Amino acid sequence: MKPKITIIKSDITKIKADAIVNAAHHTLMGGGGVDGAIHRTAGSDLIKEFIKLRNEKYLHGLNTGEAVATKAYNLEKTNNVKIIIHTVGPRFYNGDLDLLKNCYINSLKLAEENNCKSIAFPAIATGAYGVPIEKSAEIVRNVLNSYEFKEGIIEEVILVLWREEDKLVYEEIILHNRR
Repeated sequence: MKPKITIIKSDITKIKADAIVNAAHHTLMGGGGVDGAIHRTAGSDLIKEFIKLRNEKYLHGLNTGEAVATKAYNLEKTNNVKIIIHTVGPRFYNGDLDLLKNCYINSLKLAEENNCKSIAFPAIATGAYGVPIEKSAEIVRNVLNSYEFKEGIIEEVILVLWREEDKLVYEEIILHNRR
């Protein structure tokens, strides 16, 4: 059974979900936009976990399209978030938007592996990485329509947009299957 899809305009650090997805910088050491907001809200223990991950598993950072889960730290205390899933989106001028699809698929897999009932996504790679919001929404729609959700795990996918105009584009393309 497909999960409920909710599209909202909000700050992802304010969302109550079992998993939230971070549009991470490949270094895993923080950045701007969603990444910076999540790092600030989760607190300094997140960077300590990343240093350990970098030293043990991701010596050169996380590859584009891949995903890794960490503890939620302060987000667990404030929003009951179980895990943060970090994924690195592609830069639009590189042209390989299959990597953006992989961000969503790999994040969904990690949420299922961690028995998350809900997962919140930002519009990965639409900020500084330049992916047009329409392209992003089409990719998200296609992933959510084709992904084989495991029975009884993810019940809700929350798509969190920072700007109202982006929320309207997501609603039109994802909920109404237009464009």
